[in-house]
Amino acid sequence: MDELEATLARPTAASLLDGVLQLGREIHLEMDERTLAAKFHATLAALFSGRLIAIRIETAAGRQVVATAGEVITGEALVGPLVLKPRSLQKTKLDPAVVDAGRVQIAAATPPVFTRARAGFSIPLVAGGDIYGALDVGYTHDPAVADDDEDMLIPIANQLSVALRNFRLHAEARLLRDMLGGLVEHADALIVGVGRDWRITVFNRALARLTGREPSEAVGRDLRQLLPEADGPRLVAYMSDFFAGRTRGSIHIDFPDRTGRQVRTVWNIAAVRDAATGRIDQLVAVGQDRTRLLSLERQIIQAEKLATLGELAAGVVHELGNPLTAITVYADYLMKKVERGPLDGGDAEKLRRILEGAERILNFSRSLVQYAAPAPMESGYVALNDAVRQALFFCEHVLVERGGVDLRVELAESLPAVVGVRGQITQVVINLVTNAVQALPAGGGRLRVATAPPIPGTATLTVEDEGSGIAADDLERIFEPFYTTKSDGKGSGLGLSVVRSIVERHAGKIAVDSVLGRGTIFTVSFPARVLE
Repeated sequence: MDELEATLARPTAASLLDGVLQLGREIHLEMDERTLAAKFHATLAALFSGRLIAIRIETAAGRQVVATAGEVITGEALVGPLVLKPRSLQKTKLDPAVVDAGRVQIAAATPPVFTRARAGFSIPLVAGGDIYGALDVGYTHDPAVADDDEDMLIPIANQLSVALRNFRLHAEARLLRDMLGGLVEHADALIVGVGRDWRITVFNRALARLTGREPSEAVGRDLRQLLPEADGPRLVAYMSDFFAGRTRGSIHIDFPDRTGRQVRTVWNIAAVRDAATGRIDQLVAVGQDRTRLLSLERQIIQAEKLATLGELAAGVVHELGNPLTAITVYADYLMKKVERGPLDGGDAEKLRRILEGAERILNFSRSLVQYAAPAPMESGYVALNDAVRQALFFCEHVLVERGGVDLRVELAESLPAVVGVRGQITQVVINLVTNAVQALPAGGGRLRVATAPPIPGTATLTVEDEGSGIAADDLERIFEPFYTTKSDGKGSGLGLSVVRSIVERHAGKIAVDSVLGRGTIFTVSFPARVLE
């Protein structure tokens, strides 16, 4: 019995302290968990001789075990949740969620860890509320020192738990750092980091390619020394505001690239605070080279101008071609007839057609000028009802020519004044009424012109007809220049385009609702105000 007690002698306080201090000197964050566990195991095996000792570590891939040489671990110890006694958890701060998740099972009796042990205990490795495994001690007989062993081993188990937690946090931080470094390095954006001392801490490859300066040449240097003279002070002031805690929007900076070409860039700043003090210690600036985008935008605008010019030219040729042909043919005929002798009764019809063609060209020319070069804006307060009355007066001949038009005028009282140009607003009404009349059938039909203030701060004009309506495919194009749905050849395709142009210049809105064969409703709203 004396020999058995000797093999289970308890370590002295001095030897225990020396062992713990030695562990503190040997472990470091760069070693892996298996090496860490092995060092703890070797120290414990030397301090607590005669015991069976194992360290089980919970990992995402499964439970790994470090045990004494030649000892066999039971199968139950390698699978399933860790089984621990209530006493083993009394001195830990294990998060109850770990137990609820089934990672730990609490039982009065725990299954044996070692195949040849008759007794033993397990100390959970807990840090930060999470469990990292267990420190197992086994005895080949019923020992009298088990409780004392457990009390002495708990501080060491806690040290191992904290070390495991730090190892994993360090590994996660290193993984995140590597991922972030890879993202920064290969990002299709210009990224530079700078500290409070203005020393560059990050200088990614995209910025290196643009500037022709290697990251190794830039990191550690004062950012202010590398900035262009023109925009440099402005950027320094901008970043200084961020260091002072005043956030701002994006900033545009022009600087020469490696070839000397001026590059337009736009930058946004993100502040990085110290976790302990909350002070901003780093700024990360993320920029984009806008030079290519601006070049593409200019090309697109130029292409749109050319497309509009081509559309304009095609429309002019089409609109002027037909009447000019008629004028030329009939004028040539009459000229030759005049040379031969006096004119007869049928010649009056030819002269009428010449006049009609000339008037058509004149009207088209006026619309074209109105569309391409509208009159200067001389804004004032315009009474929308007065503009409607004047427009209907000008449209009287159109109503008479169509015949049978049932015109209904509904003008709201106390309508606020429209802010705009009276002549242009009147032109909107004229064009909408003319368009509506031309959409009515030959025998006429109902036409309604109304004003209303449905929304505060606006005045609304509605022109509604019971005409032929507009097909759904045509609705999206009716405001395009030279696009017309009229089949009689009388439409220039500029009326509604002029309307939209005027409405937009007055900060208004225009909407159309149409059902084919039943009619169309145009609704125009203008900003307005009540005059005192």
